Amino acid sequence: MLLVALAGFGIQAVGAETVTAGSMKEARKMERFDLHADRTGLDYRIFLIRPSEPPPPGGYPVIYLLDGNATVPMMEKVIGPNPPTPYSSAAIVGIGYPSDKPFDILRRYRDLTPPTPPELIPPSRDGASVIETGGRDDFLAFVETQVIPAVESRLPIDRQRRTLFGHSLGGLFSLYVLYTREDLFQTYVAADPAVWWGGQAILREQAVFLDRKAREGVAAGTALLIETSGRLVERPLPAADAERLKRLRSGQTGREVAATLATIPGLRLAFHDFAEESHGSMLPLAVADALRFAFGRNPD
Repeated sequence: MLLVALAGFGIQAVGAETVTAGSMKEARKMERFDLHADRTGLDYRIFLIRPSEPPPPGGYPVIYLLDGNATVPMMEKVIGPNPPTPYSSAAIVGIGYPSDKPFDILRRYRDLTPPTPPELIPPSRDGASVIETGGRDDFLAFVETQVIPAVESRLPIDRQRRTLFGHSLGGLFSLYVLYTREDLFQTYVAADPAVWWGGQAILREQAVFLDRKAREGVAAGTALLIETSGRLVERPLPAADAERLKRLRSGQTGREVAATLATIPGLRLAFHDFAEESHGSMLPLAVADALRFAFGRNPD
């Protein structure tokens, strides 16, 4: 399913071997490979879109997309088969799962969350699946020690122009990486981050980050884009589960987080609200904004 979608965007999708498709200019190329996480034994699928043009002197800027099965096709639809400068120089990396589905809901719960008490875990979509949490540090270690080196062994990458994009729990994870490993990426995009997760536990890491950065500021070039949705779409749930989910999701949102982080010296911060979009419908729009933000342009 994903490979068909990618081919529809003018990308040649293959396994470890890559091919070139000629059009008006050489087509961007997609390499797909699986990685086995050393710490957990879990398998991941990596989608690497190679720019068609020679690398800039410092290497290609790179955008890492969480939920890569879904977000890579969205990003390549934005970029197109013959992208204009400077977007043509962007290497795109999707971190996904060995599945034909756009999302692996249960795996992302594990990978993108802190250890979460049962009373703070929302009801599963099917009402029966067991939601495991607490794998974010394992996943971060996998990204840092396996994904990034695998990409940089395949392409010349500018290590000062790495971008991380995440949506929902992925946005929560993006904030966590910024707060705890700021130097790993230079640009962060948190699309409708699930700040509410775990009783808003992320605000504790945020408070520590704020205290530290209020004194020393952030590294030069650090940037953060936070985006939110404005239209609520209720999930069909039994009344009791719906009320519980509503309680769990109360509290601060990305808007309040952005306002708080605006006090940090040196941080390039942008906020945008998709007032007419839902949590789901905003995703392709946020992916498009991530590309522009990575190249210095704020959302319109």
